[in-house]
Amino acid sequence: MKIKSVFLSLALAATAVFLMGTASCERFMEDPEKYVTEESDKTPRYVVTVHDIVKYKRAEILEIDVDSFFGGTVCINKNARLHSKDIMKIELVPRANNKEFFDLKLTLSPRGQKIWSTFAISNEDSDKLAVLIDGMYYRSFTPVFLTEPEVKEVVLQGPFDPATAKGIVINAERNYKIFNNL
Repeated sequence: MKIKSVFLSLALAATAVFLMGTASCERFMEDPEKYVTEESDKTPRYVVTVHDIVKYKRAEILEIDVDSFFGGTVCINKNARLHSKDIMKIELVPRANNKEFFDLKLTLSPRGQKIWSTFAISNEDSDKLAVLIDGMYYRSFTPVFLTEPEVKEVVLQGPFDPATAKGIVINAERNYKIFNNL
């Protein structure tokens, strides 16, 4: 009797797993690439963060040297001012003077809008901020001041090279979903 109940339990479990697998297979067959990249791989790529640049290192716990894409290191405050979790979408904007390179148009979350407004005001008369991609310094910029509270989009001045810019754009929405558990 016990053997029958064990086999019955195993059969029910196998049927349940099969049915769940069938539903997953249907979604997989609709768009296999999307299923693999969005469902199974939750590794963020081309994560964009904005940090304060530190001229004179004073606080070892908060200030670190990071490698630069172009060689050398840059000292930053390791606490990011803005993160990919606050950037809902990024679009390429060809530069007026050089169409081979790009600026980036960031669509900010409501939280990101508030953060951007805060550091745009606090950095208005001071130094530039650092843009890091996957923890590596890429460039610095001066944030534009938001004039209207409902503005969701800001342009991050480049130049960004085509390969890096496209990698950032392709992964922006995916990273936003990963970091916000959507």
